[in-house]
Amino acid sequence: MKTYRAKRERIRKRNRRIVSGVMLLSALSIVWVLGSRLFASPPSDFLKGATGMEAEAGVEENTENKTLVSAKIEQTNLTGLTIKEAEETIEERYQWGLAVSDGSEVVSLDNLLSGQLKEIQTQLTQTPPDQVQKYTIDRLVLKEPLKKQVAELAKRWDQPEKNSQLDSFDPDTGVYHYTKEQYGRVLNQEKLIAQVMNAVKEEDLQREISAEFTKLPPKRTKTQAKEQYQVIGTFSTTTTNNKNRNKNISLAVDAMNGLIVKPGEEFSFNHVTGNRTKDKGYQPAGAYRNGVLIEEPGGGVCQVSTTLYHAVIEGGFKTTERNSHSFAPSYVKKGQDAMVSFDGYAGPDLKFINTSQDNIVVRAALKGNKLNLSLVGIPLLDQGQKVEIVSKKVRDADPLPPVYEENPALLYGTEKVIHKGSTGSVYKSYRITRKGDTIIKEEPLHNSSYKGKPAIIQRNTTVMPEETVPETVPETESETETETETTEAEQIGPGI
Repeated sequence: MKTYRAKRERIRKRNRRIVSGVMLLSALSIVWVLGSRLFASPPSDFLKGATGMEAEAGVEENTENKTLVSAKIEQTNLTGLTIKEAEETIEERYQWGLAVSDGSEVVSLDNLLSGQLKEIQTQLTQTPPDQVQKYTIDRLVLKEPLKKQVAELAKRWDQPEKNSQLDSFDPDTGVYHYTKEQYGRVLNQEKLIAQVMNAVKEEDLQREISAEFTKLPPKRTKTQAKEQYQVIGTFSTTTTNNKNRNKNISLAVDAMNGLIVKPGEEFSFNHVTGNRTKDKGYQPAGAYRNGVLIEEPGGGVCQVSTTLYHAVIEGGFKTTERNSHSFAPSYVKKGQDAMVSFDGYAGPDLKFINTSQDNIVVRAALKGNKLNLSLVGIPLLDQGQKVEIVSKKVRDADPLPPVYEENPALLYGTEKVIHKGSTGSVYKSYRITRKGDTIIKEEPLHNSSYKGKPAIIQRNTTVMPEETVPETVPETESETETETETTEAEQIGPGI
C-alpha cells in the first residue's frame, strides 16, 4: 500500500508539472500570436521588405534541402539526394587533378569536364521525380581541346638533337675545341592523348601521367666532327714592304683569327676590327679618301677584307655588303676587291651571313709578305664543287684630260710625261660554281666602277731659251722615281 500511495503521489506531481507546462506554452503562444499580428503589417516598408527577404531565403533553403533528384551520371547514382547534396557529390566524384610530367616538370591539364558537368547540374531540377534521368560524359568532344593542350606541351618539351661542332680555336696553341653531341626528343602526342582519355574514362582524375618521348640521336658525334670539319674556303694575297701598312694588316689579322661565326649570324669586318685608331696601334699608311691619297691610321686593311672576301665566296657563302675601291688595287684582279672604311660609327663594310647549320671559324695569318684568310667549317657545297669569282670588263671610261705642270727647267716649248695616267673602267663579276670542268651555275655577283687617273705632263711655256736652267736630275731617274711612287699608291688602293 505504501508503495501504491507513493506511486500515486508521484503521478499527481507529474500531472501538475504537465499542466503547468501546458499553461506556460499556451501563454507563450498567445504572446507570439499577438506579436505576429502587431508586426504583420508594420508601417515601415523597410520592415516589410526585411520580413519578405527572410521568408524568401527560407523558401530557397527549404527547396534546396528538400527537393530530391532522380538522376544518374555514368556509375554515380544521385537519386534520393537533395540538389545541394547532388552538386557536392558531383564536385567530389569528378574533382579534376590530371597532370602530365616529362620527368623534371609537372604540368596540370585544363579541366575538360567542367562544361559538361555544369550543364548536368543545371538540368537536375528538371528531372521528373518518378523517372531516373541518366547522363553520360561525351568523351569525343574532349579530344580537340586535349589535342591543343598536348601540342602546347610538345612545343614546351620537344628538344632538337645537338650535333657536335667546332666551338673555339686557340690561336696560341693552334688547338680546335668541339662541343659534345646531345640527344634530342619528341613528345609522343598520340600516346599522351590516349593516356589522358583513358584516365577520364576510368574516372581516375587525380592521376599524374608520365609523358613518353621518342629519342632523336645526333647526326654528328664529337669524333665525327673532328673528321668532318675542314678548310672550306681560302685565299692568299701578297703585301708590300711598307712596315706601317703591314703592321695595320697584322692587327686586323689578330682581331679575327679564331673568330667563331654561328649559324644565322652576320659577320661584319668593321665590327670585328673596330675603329682603326692610333690608340689601338694602327699606323699611318697610304690610303685614298675621296680620290685623294693620304696617310691615315689603318691604311692597308682593305687587303685583309679583300682576301677574306674571296675565302667567303669560295666557301659557298654570299656577302650582304661589299664595296669596290675608287681606284683598282694591284693585289687582286679588277672587279674582285672589297673596300672597307670606318670612322667609329659607320663606313663601307664587308658582311656575310653564316647560312650553314654549324659554326664556322675564321683563320687569318700574315707570314712575311704572305697574307692568308680561311674559313673552317662543315662543307656547304656538294663534294667536288668549287666556287670562284670571274670578272669581265664591261667598258672603259672616257679618258681624263691631262694635268699640265709648268717646269722652267725644261727647254722652252718642250714637254715631259711624268705619269702616263690610266683609263677608268667598269667590271662585271660573276659567281661561278663548277664541278670539275663543268659549270653548274653562273650568277651575277656585282659591278665595280674604277676611276681613271689623268696623265701628268710637265712643260715649259713661260721661260725663253736663254733663261732656261737645265734640270739637275737626269730624265730617266726622275721618271723611275715617279713611277715607283705611283705603283705604291695603286697597291694601297682607296679607302683603307
